[in-house]
Amino acid sequence: MLNNGGEDREESLKRELVEHPEVLEVVEERKKQRFTWSGLIVAGIGAVLIAVGLVINSGINSIESLFVGVGALMVIIGILRILIGLIRPIVPSQL
Repeated sequence: MLNNGGEDREESLKRELVEHPEVLEVVEERKKQRFTWSGLIVAGIGAVLIAVGLVINSGINSIESLFVGVGALMVIIGILRILIGLIRPIVPSQL
Protein backbone atom coordinates (compact mmCIF):
# COMPACT_ATOMS: atom_id res chain seq x y z
CA MET A 1 0.00 0.00 0.00
CA LEU A 2 2.90 2.38 0.69
CA ASN A 3 4.24 1.61 -2.75
CA ASN A 4 1.09 2.87 -4.48
CA GLY A 5 1.17 6.11 -2.50
CA GLY A 6 4.81 6.66 -3.43
CA GLU A 7 4.12 5.97 -7.09
CA ASP A 8 1.13 8.34 -7.09
CA ARG A 9 3.23 11.09 -5.54
CA GLU A 10 6.02 10.51 -8.05
CA GLU A 11 3.58 10.64 -10.95
CA SER A 12 2.05 13.87 -9.66
CA LEU A 13 5.53 15.42 -9.35
CA LYS A 14 6.36 14.41 -12.91
CA ARG A 15 3.07 15.84 -14.14
CA GLU A 16 3.74 19.10 -12.29
CA LEU A 17 7.21 19.40 -13.84
CA VAL A 18 5.79 18.83 -17.31
CA GLU A 19 3.07 21.43 -16.74
CA HIS A 20 5.40 23.98 -15.05
CA PRO A 21 8.92 23.79 -16.53
CA GLU A 22 9.85 27.10 -14.86
CA VAL A 23 9.99 25.24 -11.53
CA LEU A 24 12.74 23.04 -12.92
CA GLU A 25 14.64 26.11 -14.14
CA VAL A 26 14.51 27.73 -10.69
CA VAL A 27 15.72 24.54 -9.00
CA GLU A 28 18.50 24.19 -11.56
CA GLU A 29 19.68 27.76 -10.96
CA ARG A 30 19.70 27.31 -7.17
CA LYS A 31 21.68 24.08 -7.48
CA LYS A 32 24.15 25.74 -9.82
CA GLN A 33 24.72 28.68 -7.47
CA ARG A 34 25.07 26.51 -4.38
CA PHE A 35 27.39 23.80 -5.66
CA THR A 36 29.51 25.78 -8.12
CA TRP A 37 30.60 28.49 -5.70
CA SER A 38 31.14 26.16 -2.76
CA GLY A 39 33.12 23.83 -5.05
CA LEU A 40 35.37 26.69 -6.11
CA ILE A 41 35.94 27.66 -2.48
CA VAL A 42 36.76 24.08 -1.41
CA ALA A 43 39.10 23.58 -4.39
CA GLY A 44 40.82 26.90 -3.61
CA ILE A 45 41.38 25.95 0.03
CA GLY A 46 42.75 22.60 -1.13
CA ALA A 47 45.17 24.33 -3.51
CA VAL A 48 46.36 26.60 -0.69
CA LEU A 49 46.94 23.56 1.55
CA ILE A 50 48.96 21.87 -1.20
CA ALA A 51 51.05 25.03 -1.68
CA VAL A 52 51.67 25.36 2.07
CA GLY A 53 52.62 21.69 2.27
CA LEU A 54 55.11 22.06 -0.56
CA VAL A 55 56.64 25.21 0.95
CA ILE A 56 57.11 23.64 4.40
CA ASN A 57 59.50 21.02 2.96
CA SER A 58 60.34 19.48 6.34
CA GLY A 59 60.81 15.86 5.31
CA ILE A 60 58.98 12.89 3.85
CA ASN A 61 57.05 11.63 6.87
CA SER A 62 55.97 14.93 8.33
CA ILE A 63 53.15 17.43 8.44
CA GLU A 64 54.04 18.34 4.85
CA SER A 65 52.59 15.06 3.61
CA LEU A 66 49.42 15.64 5.62
CA PHE A 67 48.89 19.10 4.12
CA VAL A 68 49.46 17.86 0.57
CA GLY A 69 47.19 14.81 1.06
CA VAL A 70 44.33 16.75 2.63
CA GLY A 71 44.73 19.47 0.02
CA ALA A 72 44.55 16.95 -2.81
CA LEU A 73 41.37 15.44 -1.35
CA MET A 74 39.82 18.90 -1.01
CA VAL A 75 40.66 19.76 -4.62
CA ILE A 76 39.01 16.52 -5.80
CA ILE A 77 35.93 17.20 -3.67
CA GLY A 78 35.78 20.76 -4.99
CA ILE A 79 35.94 19.58 -8.59
CA LEU A 80 33.14 17.09 -7.95
CA ARG A 81 30.98 19.82 -6.37
CA ILE A 82 31.59 22.06 -9.39
CA LEU A 83 30.54 19.26 -11.72
CA ILE A 84 27.42 18.57 -9.67
CA GLY A 85 26.52 22.24 -9.97
CA LEU A 86 27.05 22.37 -13.72
CA ILE A 87 25.35 19.12 -14.76
CA ARG A 88 21.80 19.84 -15.82
CA PRO A 89 18.91 17.83 -14.36
CA ILE A 90 16.49 15.85 -16.46
CA VAL A 91 14.32 18.03 -18.66
CA PRO A 92 10.55 17.51 -18.42
CA SER A 93 10.36 16.09 -21.94
CA GLN A 94 12.56 13.14 -20.84
CA LEU A 95 10.15 12.16 -18.06
